[in-house]
Amino acid sequence: MSSPNRFIPAPLDEYAVKVTYGLAYTGGLLVLPQLFAYLANLRWNGLQVPLGLAGALALFLLLSYAFQPKAYRIDADTLVIERRWAPAVRISFDQISGVSLATVLADMPRFGLRFAFNPGVFGYQGPFHLDPYGKVTLFATNRRRLVAIARYDASVVIISPDRPRDFITALNEQRLAAATSRMQALTEVNSNV
Repeated sequence: MSSPNRFIPAPLDEYAVKVTYGLAYTGGLLVLPQLFAYLANLRWNGLQVPLGLAGALALFLLLSYAFQPKAYRIDADTLVIERRWAPAVRISFDQISGVSLATVLADMPRFGLRFAFNPGVFGYQGPFHLDPYGKVTLFATNRRRLVAIARYDASVVIISPDRPRDFITALNEQRLAAATSRMQALTEVNSNV
C-alpha cells in the first residue's frame, strides 16, 4: 500500500497492453527464421536482417520499461516522478501553475496525436504533440486516469496516478503548505530587518 505522499501509477490500460504485447510478439516472430535456419543447419546472410530488427525491438522494449513511471512522490517542495531504471524527474512547486484532471485526453492515441515518442509501450512516455493542446510531456500508464500539471516555463506534464483525485488533493495541499512556510519565512526575515 502506498503512503499518503507516494502514489503508484495506474495499471496499463487495454491499448497499452495490446501495443506492448504486440511489439514483443513481433520481435519473437522475427527471431523464428534464424532459429529454424540454425536447427536445419542452413547458412543464409539474409536472415541477419530480421534478427537485427528483433534486436532493435528488444532494445526499444527495454528502454520503454526503464523509463516507465513506478511512483509519483510528493515531497516537501517537489513533485518527484520515480521511474523504473532511469533517473527520477523532479518538478519544483515553484514551476507548477496548476493541477487538474485531464480526462479529455482519454482517446489520445487515436485522435489529435501529431507526434509521440512512445505512444503505448509500457505506457505513454516522453514528448508528445497533441492537437489542439500543443506540446506536452507524458509519464503515464493509463489514459483514463490522467492528471495534467501545468508549468510556468515548460510544457504541461501529464501523469496517471492510480487515484487521480486523491493525488490532486494531496499535491495541492502540499503546495499550499510549502507556499505558507515560504511566506512565513519571508515575513520573519522582513520583521528582523
